[in-house]
Amino acid sequence: MSYKTIFTVMTEFDANSPVLTQAVALAASQDAHLEVMCLGLDRSHTNYYEVGASAMILQNSIEETNAKADAILAEASAFLGSTNLRWNALSTIATIGDVTRTVSGIARFSDLAIVALPYADTARSDDSVVLEAMLFDAACPTLVVPKAKSTVPAETIVIGWNESAEALRAVRAAMPFLKQAKSVHIAIIDPPEFGPDRSDPGGALAVFLSRHGISCDIQVMTRAGARVSERLQRHVTETGGDLLVMGGYGHSRFREAVLGGATREMLEHSKVPVLMAH
Repeated sequence: MSYKTIFTVMTEFDANSPVLTQAVALAASQDAHLEVMCLGLDRSHTNYYEVGASAMILQNSIEETNAKADAILAEASAFLGSTNLRWNALSTIATIGDVTRTVSGIARFSDLAIVALPYADTARSDDSVVLEAMLFDAACPTLVVPKAKSTVPAETIVIGWNESAEALRAVRAAMPFLKQAKSVHIAIIDPPEFGPDRSDPGGALAVFLSRHGISCDIQVMTRAGARVSERLQRHVTETGGDLLVMGGYGHSRFREAVLGGATREMLEHSKVPVLMAH
């Protein structure tokens, strides 16, 4: 089992080149096809159908945004051309209000999307919009990476387990990583006292993984007054984790899904890549 199509989005070449480098390394390790969207963002309009907008101003804005996308495409193509990967890159444009539709239209046909860690000091507002489009609208498993952290190989993986459908989808999506890992830890924080697995928290997941040839241990812990995200981050550090696997949770905002508070807190401070599914 491996990823066959990996997808990433570039809205600026210099800012996104660390993620592109990691996407290239990941695609090479998986013998996967890498698809790169070079997205020119028009931040001056929420859409191209604004009432009373000047046709000339809109046309100039479209031309400038197309030029941005073409410039990103040229640099990305030159970079990818020096690799031995199977790849393709395309340029397109979108307003901030149309990013979700543009990104999810391609991401939904990918096995894995990779994006920069949003909410970091150097992150831009569109980083989170791209992530939400991949994760929620495209329903594509998404690898969120700190810019300075390599994603391959992931020798030690921590699974943040809470019995949710999202967490199980993330585990299934992470199978290629889990099969290559040297150690896998199932981390359970404050399991429900009356849950179906109360007598053996994480036991069913461990059996599921064992049938795929994956050995793991189960560690049940309490929050001890900390937030769940803080306790999970501390556990990743204590175990020397290279990758965190967890569900991606959100809530509705005017019919669009956005990251929930707990998921956002996890991403704000993560020092390792996080693989999420919704």
